[in-house]
Formats: sequence, structure tokens, C-alpha cells
Amino acid sequence: MALLAVVAACVGSLHGADQALAATLVGDAEVTTAAARGARFAVGAGRCGDAVVSEWRDAEGRLVAHEQVDLQGDSWVRYRLRRDSVAQDVKAVREGDRIRVHIRNGARERTVSLPAEASMIAGPLLVPYLQGRLTELRRGERLQFAYLVADQGLTLQLRASLQQGDSVGQGNGRRPGHGTVVRLEAASLLMRPFVPPTMLEFDAAGQFVAMQGRLLPQVGPVAQPQSLDGVMRVHDVPMQSSCHMRNLS
Repeated sequence: MALLAVVAACVGSLHGADQALAATLVGDAEVTTAAARGARFAVGAGRCGDAVVSEWRDAEGRLVAHEQVDLQGDSWVRYRLRRDSVAQDVKAVREGDRIRVHIRNGARERTVSLPAEASMIAGPLLVPYLQGRLTELRRGERLQFAYLVADQGLTLQLRASLQQGDSVGQGNGRRPGHGTVVRLEAASLLMRPFVPPTMLEFDAAGQFVAMQGRLLPQVGPVAQPQSLDGVMRVHDVPMQSSCHMRNLS
């Protein structure tokens, strides 16, 4: 199940600042799933105007996964996910009190209508949401929120909590021992066997630095794509313009 995809990738530093209207972060991800262990992806994510995007490229530079959220005020109005490597294209659009999700997997297509919860999180907006609640998480409080799993045509209640233990992003050039690791899992005990947990790490200043869990790309045949788990690290480099990224609107 391609849950978070963490999707959130590297958008973590982009909320709340004027400079975020045209900024990007870059990172890399390494697969730990047995079928593709050691495969690597280059990740770029950021915001350009009202569009928040992330791009995942393979070792040859081919775009294998791409997502975009279009914002209107404080809410998202459209979400788009494309996985070209497995011929998947997913579109979610807010229409009044509903969200219409159109899913194409190869030649198969279906449309789903879901309730449009006002606070529902979609795609790359996950990390900024958690950043804004880090103070509560660091106090040991747990958060619960609705997350759009667009490629499955459903919403899922997630729970975020402080995770004690080692750094997720060891080797990313930042000093160890100064980060906050947030654990994401299904809020329902019944769903947890089907939803792998995800760990996201933030440094002392609240910047997103690493993630361990489900990655956005998939591999395998179009009829039966396989999800990939791995570790993604954000590079400690200056922010640049992201307006060169392909727009999916």
C-alpha cells in the first residue's frame, strides 16, 4: 500500500515564509526493500507560487514519480500524482464538500468520491503540517489527522508521536543527537498491519532532515506494481528556485 510515499519528501522548510513562494530543497533516497535494495533516487521538492511539488528521478535521471498540490488560501484544492514507471496517474479535486479522485493504473480507470474534511492533509503538505506542531510533539502529545491516500482512493486516520531512539538521517552532515524523530502510523489498530510506520526527523531548528519509510516511486509490472521502502536524506544546501519543475495542473 503506497501510503505516505512520504510524499512529503523535502518540502519541510517551506511553510510560512515569503521566500517559500519560489524555493526548493534537494535530497536523495536509498531503497531498502529486497527486490530493489541499494537503488537510489534523487529527490527535489518545493513550492512555486501556489503549487507545492516533488520530483523523484532514478540513477539515469529519468522522472519516475511526481506529485503536486495546488493551494487556494489555507487549503489545497487539487492533488496530482504520477508514477510514469508504472503508468499510474491519480487526480484528486475538491468539489464542495466532496473530493473526487480519478485513478488510472495502465488501462484500468476508476473514480471515487470521498468526504472533504477541512483539515485533511494531502501529499507534500504533510511535513509542513508536522513542523507546525513540533512543539506539541516534543512535549509528548500525540496528534491524529486525516490523510488522503489518493492512489488507493481512500482517507486514513494517522497518528503522530515522538519516537525515542537513534537518528533517522545519520550521515546527512548534521550533528547527531540534536534531532526530533516523529513516528507516523495508522491510528486504528486494525489498519496498522497494512500501513508501514514512517519516521520523519527534524533538527533542533525544526528543519526536515530525513525520513525512513515508504518512498514515492514504485517498480514492477503495470498490473502489479511494488511499493518501495527506504531512507531519504535532505542535503544541507542553499535553497533555490523550484519554478523550473514540471507543472502537473
